[in-house]
Formats: sequence, C-alpha cells, structure tokens
Amino acid sequence: MMHNVKIYAASKPVNPEVYDLTRFASLFDQMRDRKRIKATMLSMAASDQPGNREWFVVETKHKQEISVEHALSKAGVKTFLPLENVGQQVVRGKLMQDVMRPLMPGYVLVNMVYSAAAVCGISRVEGVAGFVGGMVSPHRVSDQEVQRFKAFDEAPDAQHCMAFKRGMIVRFAFGPFAKFNGTICKMRKDRTIDGQRVPTGAVVKVELFGKEHLIEAPLAFLEKL
Repeated sequence: MMHNVKIYAASKPVNPEVYDLTRFASLFDQMRDRKRIKATMLSMAASDQPGNREWFVVETKHKQEISVEHALSKAGVKTFLPLENVGQQVVRGKLMQDVMRPLMPGYVLVNMVYSAAAVCGISRVEGVAGFVGGMVSPHRVSDQEVQRFKAFDEAPDAQHCMAFKRGMIVRFAFGPFAKFNGTICKMRKDRTIDGQRVPTGAVVKVELFGKEHLIEAPLAFLEKL
C-alpha cells in the first residue's frame, strides 16, 4: 500500500535574534548590581563594623526563624535564637525525637550598629518580615535583658503556670519584650509537671508601636497585673 507523504517547507526562516541573549546583557548587569548592593548593605550589619552595637528584634515569616538565623550568621551578623526541646513531634509524617523549636517563634535577635543600610540589608534577607518598631526607629533591647534571656533555663513551675488563663491581662517581665503589657488569647504547650497536665506557654496579643503582634512565649516570662 502506498501512502502519500506531504513535505512542508518552513514558511518563515528562524530569526536568530530570538535566541540572541546579548540583548539581555543590560538586564543581567542590573541583576548583578542588585545582588552586589544587597550584599554590601548586609555587610553593614556584620559584627566587624565599628560603632555602638545594639540589640534589635527581627520579625520573621512563619517557621522561617532558623533559616533566617543561619543566613544572617553566614553573612557575619551576630544573632541570638534560643531554642527549646519539645520532645516528640510528628514532622512530615514521621515521629521525630527531641525536636528543637524557637522559644519565641517568629522572632530573631540581632546585634548590630544601627544604620539605614544595615536595616535594609537585613530586611532583604529571605524569610524576614521586618523589624519590630519599624525600620526608622526599631525596638532596642538592652544588653542586660539579653543576658538574662540567654541565661534562661528555668523549669516550668506548675503553680505559676496554673495561675494564667485565656483573656487575662499580663506583663512581660522577662525577654526582649520586657515591660510590655498584653492579653492572653491562647494557652499553649501542655506538659506534664508534677503529675498534672498544665500549659507552660501562651500566645499574647501585644500592641507594639501602634501595631498588634501575637507573641508566643513561656509563661515563665509573664506576670499577672
């Protein structure tokens, strides 16, 4: 059996300019310049910069605290991200032992010489949502409070924890938000202490510099008003 085969010639010649990447050279140069500027600004927050160093609170996107801390540390920025062992947890369908999570999820402390370039450099790191207090006048944490925070290893006290309830007005007596007031909107981190199941943490709604924040913190950081 014979088949008729039709051969079609290309109706239009291929335009070589379509595959000529040299026309994107200026765009590539702009991308390289942006990366260079970003790296330069981030270097202004590095620990080797001269000047008056202060502690600031960087707000991160959901579950990005550890990746942000790693990125900043890799860039030479001094950071502090306290972690706690929450025991067993199911992670991606697997039961994991001794899971570590941030003590105060959503926040990373950074120590730097304040400048517009340093703040912009950190704000451009992937996973960073901004600075508590804003970029112009960010919230500062005293060295004394940071040292107390670093030394925190207090075991949960059942009597202290049982004194807190949802809707209660409290004050941060400890940590980077010391002296700020807020309202407990959720109790968290149930644990067995002295044979009884009690919450050891809470989510507190706090107004910081005209903006509401939901801060998860150990109950050991809080005091009743």
